Amino acid sequence: MPYDTPAEDRPLTPPDKRHPPSPATPVATAKRDRRGAPPDEFTAGLVESVSADALRNTVEALSAFHTRHTFSPEIGPAAGEIVTRLTAAGYPDVVRRPWANGGHSADNVICTKPGTAADGPVIILCAHYDSRMEDANDATARAPGADDNASGVAATVEIARLLAPVALSCTVRFVAFSGEEQGLWGSEAYATALHATGSEVYRVVNLDMVGRPPADGSVTVERDLGNAVPGNDAASQAFGAVMAQAAADHTALPVRLGPIYASDYMPFEAHSDVTIGAYEGEGNPHYHRTSDAPGTLDYGYLADVTRITLATVLAEGLTD
Repeated sequence: MPYDTPAEDRPLTPPDKRHPPSPATPVATAKRDRRGAPPDEFTAGLVESVSADALRNTVEALSAFHTRHTFSPEIGPAAGEIVTRLTAAGYPDVVRRPWANGGHSADNVICTKPGTAADGPVIILCAHYDSRMEDANDATARAPGADDNASGVAATVEIARLLAPVALSCTVRFVAFSGEEQGLWGSEAYATALHATGSEVYRVVNLDMVGRPPADGSVTVERDLGNAVPGNDAASQAFGAVMAQAAADHTALPVRLGPIYASDYMPFEAHSDVTIGAYEGEGNPHYHRTSDAPGTLDYGYLADVTRITLATVLAEGLTD
């Protein structure tokens, strides 16, 4: 069954990652020397298992759809591709959950990895799989959306694959949203439905555009700096520090700290959840263009962003 349609459908308000509310600033984080100390040794080994080839394969498969525009007939088969990949990774609980808004509907893909703790909290790792051209209503033009946002989906699928055999205390939900490009429609529906059930969402990590490094090669760790619920800012900033530390410990990526904005973590933040994101930063010239193709991505960079995200999830949910 679809999510309940809100009393007032959300308007078409496309998010725009080109205009952050404040600039990202560099931060220096020293690598820790904790070799041989569990669970750090296990984390390091798993992080090293991230496959750039597997990431490329997922990006190419999603970008092969003529478009993944939410209003196009190809959005359903694109969701099916993600279901197939998560199922193949070893997850029996992968579902397509439809939502409706303003006469349109599409599916969110939700894959659940139960935690070892009874009634434990939930970590959500999410990315949107829909794509678009500059005209948000153009559902027919070629829109491969390799960076925006097959890159984030590929990282999510790869992390799910690597975590499949790992015991985590927290339940992890790997979620691929549609309707992001129209105004966060899929994530708004899911966040509202999830909180209506009383689920405790412990942490939300969002990946949106993580495949094409900026000139300085950095990754931006996005944290909550006000927004709808200021009371969750401190926890978000502490969680962001975990991701920044993961970058120092497991990669050579320079880190910038920036704000969360214009992506699928925002509806969760409005429900008081603690949210962060990883983002490549501003400056992709292929943003919302047909040229956003797999060949424009740096798969070593995408692998590194995947590594720091995996390490962040493990830091929060790994059973000692």
